[in-house]
Amino acid sequence: MFSRQFLSMASTTTLVIGALLVGDAIHGSVVVSTYGVTSPAFVLRLLPGLALIWVGYTLREHHEMFLNSYFAGREAAARPDDSGEEFDQRMSPLSDESMENLESRERKRDKSE
Repeated sequence: MFSRQFLSMASTTTLVIGALLVGDAIHGSVVVSTYGVTSPAFVLRLLPGLALIWVGYTLREHHEMFLNSYFAGREAAARPDDSGEEFDQRMSPLSDESMENLESRERKRDKSE
């Protein structure tokens, strides 16, 4: 199974490339009138663009299913009296040093109140 970072990157990449292809097709045919709507230049930009957008949304759906299954397993393992407010260091985007700085700022703020 792919990691969630890879699925996110692949989803975003295919969505952006697909949107750029569709946008270029619309820009070249409707806005600038360089080529017609039924020309091969329009069709060969629009169809791959739509296909890449579809792939991107499919990857995003699988990414969300991966995250839902991951969190469902963690919730099932939690104790019933647990409020679910436990901090998980692995899910934090902050490094250890950043967490220490944040905690020290919170302690200073609590002392000043």
